[in-house]
Amino acid sequence: MSGASAVLGTHVTVLVLVVPLWTVGRAGAPPPVVSAVLLVNTVLTVLLAVRLSRGADTAAPAAGKLRRAGLVLAAASPLYAVTAGLPVLPAVVLLLVATAVWTVGDLWHGSAGAGLAYDLAPPGAIGAYQGADGLLAGLAQALGRGLLTLLVLGGGVAGWLVLGAVYAVVGLAAPTLARRAVASRPAPTGAAASRPAPAGEQDATGQPVASG
Repeated sequence: MSGASAVLGTHVTVLVLVVPLWTVGRAGAPPPVVSAVLLVNTVLTVLLAVRLSRGADTAAPAAGKLRRAGLVLAAASPLYAVTAGLPVLPAVVLLLVATAVWTVGDLWHGSAGAGLAYDLAPPGAIGAYQGADGLLAGLAQALGRGLLTLLVLGGGVAGWLVLGAVYAVVGLAAPTLARRAVASRPAPTGAAASRPAPAGEQDATGQPVASG
């Protein structure tokens, strides 16, 4: 599950490295447009972060949100791609629209990844699990800089389409991977296992937990 989140997490590298290079080199937009693209991302993050981060506290809803993140990132990829064949003004408008869509996927991924990293961690090893999760994310970012630049700038439109397909496949796989992770998670022992669940509480798969 951490691997899937790490793959989707490469959207950060795409936005701060690949998109600026694409904007100037392939879309033919003037350099100040790069600042406008990043400003759109920043403003939407401030406006939408709290709203879009709700409801990802346990594995099932977080996996659903991760699926949506992958599909939204996949939808934004061809929007970036077609800017290479447009006049400057339409290309700039589409770059900003694509970034707005990308930002929604960015925010959904952030909240979903955090929820999964916490809820799927073994009760006695939360710190270790989250450390491994962060390590995978960092590794994906490090490798992604070179690979994504080569894929998108070298592959052009086809590169964007491949990237979008990868995001879509990973996103669609997220709920299944989360269910398997929940099923294989060690059962709690000791006091945590014997403590009655509060009325109305749901387990990590979204099912009601019987109390008493």
